[in-house]
Amino acid sequence: MAAVNSLKSLNNHSSDVSKSDLFKIAPHLILEEEGFNPRGAFIDDYFEQEDVKAHIRRLADAYKAGNYVPPMVVQVREGKVLLRDGHCRRKALDIAMGEGAEIRKVEVLEQKGDEAAQTALILNSNDGLKLSPLERAVIYDRRVGWGWSEKEIADEFGRTEAHVRQLLDMMDMPIELKRMVQYKKISAYAALEMFKEHGETAVEMVKKAAEKKDQRKDGGSKRVTQKDVAPKKRMTKKFVSAMQTSLTGITSKLDHLTAEPDGETYTLRLSKDEVEDLKKLRESLSDSDSDSEKK
Repeated sequence: MAAVNSLKSLNNHSSDVSKSDLFKIAPHLILEEEGFNPRGAFIDDYFEQEDVKAHIRRLADAYKAGNYVPPMVVQVREGKVLLRDGHCRRKALDIAMGEGAEIRKVEVLEQKGDEAAQTALILNSNDGLKLSPLERAVIYDRRVGWGWSEKEIADEFGRTEAHVRQLLDMMDMPIELKRMVQYKKISAYAALEMFKEHGETAVEMVKKAAEKKDQRKDGGSKRVTQKDVAPKKRMTKKFVSAMQTSLTGITSKLDHLTAEPDGETYTLRLSKDEVEDLKKLRESLSDSDSDSEKK
């Protein structure tokens, strides 16, 4: 048998090796379908962000140097070669050719299947930039529109139903809050918690906190956290001790309640000292709220 030094020749001698759907085509044939790629959802300048531009630049340099770049994934529909995975690679290819690289053909992998299979490819791809939680939510939301249940989505991507439900909740956030998430002003999860707690007001709260963060000159993180927007109230040990004492005193009398004739209400008898302690506790709680608001 002749020497076997390539997959092509090995394919001729072994049933364990087969050809794939890998093809070489001219770059100009690869077309982007508007609205398909969830990356940069809700913003128009995704590919102008510094980290994305740096990623594309590295890919362009690899194309120019003739180094290996993973093949883009395409789907052919009605004679058109539509890009399904590799949008950054496509833009990097244009840059490389614009800077003089004579690239006549590139390798692409043909992916078949319905819309669900095509969008799943983006989530499962390990070659490009990872999707943000909000971008992942866009894909989940598409499936809901196609009639998928939360359980079916969770099973498809190896996630929990709680995870799917949480990301789908992000789609209800105001568009401006979504944009702040995509511009990395605040994390998607923190934004969601803010929206659940404060509703539409969360937009202005996050915006103001982001402006303060941008003015910082200490080199700290510019991303807004829940603590920046709505600081948690801190209870002193003295306050907690007083609360425990008051509650213990009240709960100890629950077994000696006096039932009213209607059978629906009860009377709890408290001493004068116990009432005074509760009033002091109420005043302490009120003072704590006022201090938090001032801060």
